[in-house]
Amino acid sequence: MSQGRSLREGPVRTDGSVRVTVRGAILNIFLVVVKLAVGVAGGSRALVADAAHSMSDLVSDGVVIWGLVVGARPSDECHHYGHAKVELLAEMILGAILMAAGLGIALDSVRSILSGGGSAPSVIVLPVAALSAVSKEYLYRATIRVARVTGHPSLVANAWHHRSDALTSLGVLLGAGLAMTSPGLAVADAITGILVAVVVIRIGVGIGWEAAARLVDTAPSRDYMRRMEEMILSMPRARSVRDLKMRYVGHLIAMEVHLGLDPSMSVKESHDVAKEVKKSIMRMDRRVFDVVVHVEPEERAQGAGRGAQEGL
Repeated sequence: MSQGRSLREGPVRTDGSVRVTVRGAILNIFLVVVKLAVGVAGGSRALVADAAHSMSDLVSDGVVIWGLVVGARPSDECHHYGHAKVELLAEMILGAILMAAGLGIALDSVRSILSGGGSAPSVIVLPVAALSAVSKEYLYRATIRVARVTGHPSLVANAWHHRSDALTSLGVLLGAGLAMTSPGLAVADAITGILVAVVVIRIGVGIGWEAAARLVDTAPSRDYMRRMEEMILSMPRARSVRDLKMRYVGHLIAMEVHLGLDPSMSVKESHDVAKEVKKSIMRMDRRVFDVVVHVEPEERAQGAGRGAQEGL
């Protein structure tokens, strides 16, 4: 029982997640091609930058799909806690790529402003930017709906990535519109390109930082741990909680707790209580895939050892 919920449940739980992510990837491929072609032909640096942002969404879709499929593989002889951390490694690489791409876009836009080469983009940029904004908002709503059902954090992050792309497309629409309004506002398109680049860099930093934090076994928030401790203490016959420890394994959570019980309880009674605590924890949060419960007597002599323990 020490392995907790089998990681073989992953593929069953992630079918809807993979489906909506594949749908998003197909739409992103279309948007990348259209925005890049129109951005170059229409002379809009902002739309080219937005195409790069959609490219990051496409890569993000691939990372999510890969993580859902590979991360759901069961534990084996070489990976006792499964393969969920593969997704974190991929996200760190994605974060670095996004930061580099955003920096390149920003530098190109700055050079355009300094050289005075800014010019109003073509009118064909406007309908493409509007189409992108509507499409990405649709993807956000479809993805977040599935994420709320499956509870997968990477799907939530991917949904907000779609929403950020919708917002930047609205920025492109505004910048291009201003640049077309007056020759004196031609620089607005290049400025919008810088703003979009900043958004791309920020997303890259966020993805990389969060993945790195989880990769080095950062624990969930204190509020989460407090709520988990309160739930355990609410269980019948549980007297105390000691050394509650948690760590992320990818986007899943592994947990260990020392449970203080009445020392007069039999081994079987202690086992039953610990088993029920474990089931309750895993029902409370489906991300918890492994729980180790150590049973200890609540009252023990001063200076004595840790006492009898039972690992579940």
